[in-house]
Amino acid sequence: MIRMMIFDLDSTLAPIGFGMGEEELKLFRELEDTGVRIAICSGKTCDYLCGFMRQIGLKNPILIGENGAVIRFGIDLPPKSHYRVPFSIEATDSLRKIRQVLEERFPHIWFQPNKIGVTPFPTSEEEFEKIEEVLEEYRKELKDIKVFRHVDSFDIVPAEIDKAVGISYLLEKMGLTAEEIIAVGDGVNDYTMFQLAGYSIGVNVKEEERVDKNCKNTLEMLKFSLEYLQNIMP
Repeated sequence: MIRMMIFDLDSTLAPIGFGMGEEELKLFRELEDTGVRIAICSGKTCDYLCGFMRQIGLKNPILIGENGAVIRFGIDLPPKSHYRVPFSIEATDSLRKIRQVLEERFPHIWFQPNKIGVTPFPTSEEEFEKIEEVLEEYRKELKDIKVFRHVDSFDIVPAEIDKAVGISYLLEKMGLTAEEIIAVGDGVNDYTMFQLAGYSIGVNVKEEERVDKNCKNTLEMLKFSLEYLQNIMP
């Protein structure tokens, strides 16, 4: 039985920087009405996810921010309960070091206000390349971290943390199994949760073999998800 659906945000539920469309929003609310718990798992911070979810009007959403590093229940501030997924001291030191270096070298670049990871937003392809050069320069000094390059940013995160790790931590807290969840996403940082989940749905995923079902866009994904749940729920 499916007990929870876990969604990536950007390019999965909505375009980057935008809210959900009215038709998509209606279908998303109907998913919760089937009885499943809804969670959002994103590279964005939980505070950002909280702002986004205020539009949605779900009863009791779960927010998983920074690619699985931080978990928050509900959209209240302060939250009803929250967790930080454990990781190594070496990763903490490396993240502190690379943030200091990047801020010194690129003082005009905006950094996402993370609690754990480091997420710079370059303003040009040249800056993307320069940041990659810095990461390579310090590669031997940086322990227990990994890097995701996105269309608008880098996510530099503890090597022990990814979306599957954060979701597994959440499932343990809630007494659920991986077979009881559906994971939905669009990008490479979603692959670990696709592998973990009992069922996976992609939104225009390039490597279609990574998911059980690949949809062309958000609307198609939500329609398919609702039909799928209605067919399997008792």
